[in-house]
Amino acid sequence: MKETKRIDVWTGVALMALSVAVWVLTADLPTPKRGIGPGDYPRVITAVLFLLGLTMTISNLVSGYPAKGDRTNWKYIGRMALMALMAFIYVRLLKFFGFPLLTPLFLFGTIALFGYRRWWKNAFISLLSTGIIFVLFNVIFMVFLPIGKIF
Repeated sequence: MKETKRIDVWTGVALMALSVAVWVLTADLPTPKRGIGPGDYPRVITAVLFLLGLTMTISNLVSGYPAKGDRTNWKYIGRMALMALMAFIYVRLLKFFGFPLLTPLFLFGTIALFGYRRWWKNAFISLLSTGIIFVLFNVIFMVFLPIGKIF
């Protein structure tokens, strides 16, 4: 655990900053006269996120902040950057190709990126997960996921 204390402190600070930003962004959402409005749910989540980030930061600072960190592992930073690029491309292509076609490819790539090399099992998990999520949202929740413009 000692090797991640520095990372955990900065992750906690980043979570707190993110929660403050979302809190500020939801300030302009309309408030109803009665009941819960559209800005209430994000604010509850951001309050919890802020508390968790604060807890993470304080617990790592109290137990002793390491004086010197380990060398930067560029392999993991490269994986993180590739994952961010994959997510960006996925979001941009989602409207055109649709959820059912694009999501299995995204999940397969993500699973492979994290080092699981059983290709047939990766494909099965990607297809099954996509099917379950698609049915769950479209049939049960009635939240229609994009099917794409090519269909």
